[in-house]
Amino acid sequence: MPALLYTLGAFGLILILARFKLPLSAAIAVGAVVIGALFEMTPWQITQAVFAGAVHIETVALACIVAILIALSETMRISGQLERIVSLARAFLRRPAVAMAALPALIGLLPMPGGALFSAPMVDSATGGAKVSGARLSAINYWFRHIWECWWPLYPGMILAVSITKLDFLSFIRFQFPLSVFMIVCGLLLFRKTHSDLHITAPPPPSRTKRKLLKETSSIWLIVAIWGVVKLLLWAFLYCPPCPGPGEPALTGVDAILSAVHGYVPIGLGMLISLAWTIRLNRLGGVVLRKAFSDKRVYTMALLVISVMVFKHMLTCADATERISVELADVNVQVVVVIAILPFIAGMVTGIAAGFVGTSFPIVMGLIPASEAIPPYIALAFFFGHMGQMLSPMHLCLILSNRHFKTSFMPVYRIIIPPIILAGVLAVGYFIVLRAILN
Repeated sequence: MPALLYTLGAFGLILILARFKLPLSAAIAVGAVVIGALFEMTPWQITQAVFAGAVHIETVALACIVAILIALSETMRISGQLERIVSLARAFLRRPAVAMAALPALIGLLPMPGGALFSAPMVDSATGGAKVSGARLSAINYWFRHIWECWWPLYPGMILAVSITKLDFLSFIRFQFPLSVFMIVCGLLLFRKTHSDLHITAPPPPSRTKRKLLKETSSIWLIVAIWGVVKLLLWAFLYCPPCPGPGEPALTGVDAILSAVHGYVPIGLGMLISLAWTIRLNRLGGVVLRKAFSDKRVYTMALLVISVMVFKHMLTCADATERISVELADVNVQVVVVIAILPFIAGMVTGIAAGFVGTSFPIVMGLIPASEAIPPYIALAFFFGHMGQMLSPMHLCLILSNRHFKTSFMPVYRIIIPPIILAGVLAVGYFIVLRAILN
């Protein structure tokens, strides 16, 4: 299984280089070049792939969105709005640990690239000064940011899964929703051995706390509203190209532009309008806005995004995911094991839900026994794919969350692997029970 070993080896190299303090963007760039070499691409092909990945419209759009996201977060911090949100959330929820989980879960309702970076300062402030390691804060922020992704209908991965499986939305949500419950329950393990102050229940909050909290979080809800309106308008008036399946060529030209417009304009426009609203709400001037955009994190994070997208483009040029899929499908093991492992590996490789769904689900659908119900297998495949992307060093949220809390991959992995294992056991149990019921 050389394709799988080559890919995992490149991941390992990135982790080692990052462990030795090489800037993560540089470590990922080295990993991209190594992938190209291992998959027997010529130096010229590697150079072309690096350049194409760096200037691809999706890369540029994502880097811009992350830059706006950092500026919005910084504006909310400078104005004190971020602190007010955390203070009101702590008062309303009455327990710091609950606020630490609820705030990234709130941001998780937004299909926002790198959204864990937006919730990270909130989690940091929600501790109330209690001593918590950066790795644990990053793990909590990262985990609860992704508890809804298995069923929440705003996520592209979920929409793509519905399209491939031919299940209707309501049926898909009904069978997938328990997976979010597993995520929440297993996420409680992240609070083991944390400071006792995080678990002290405060007295009931003052009156009007809920109303004040809604007002202070209006910058967040506005993004959701703008995203929904713009998304509906685009679907109504602008053609959206379908996602290419395994072995199909990537979108180019007008189709690539239209796909990027559908994918990034709604959330980008929502964040820009939210930024303008935040400035007006807090009566800020242009000086604050310039200060937010002059923050060096805007540019270091944009560079990090570019390196991640270059790595992913290199994997595409090398046909890595397709070759791994073929290798796993050819292994003489039980079908149900392949249905679980294939999305897991695809999630590790791509770091995004749409990536593991698009590359593995067409194969998964062909492996499901014709005499059995589809939902149990889809739930199993999706959850294992989700766990794979949660462990992926290419997952932008993990990278950005770690960067904010000044920690690295391995300490965070040590914290999240136990809940991931438990969640996987629960998912397998759910698969067995659901298959028994439906068949």
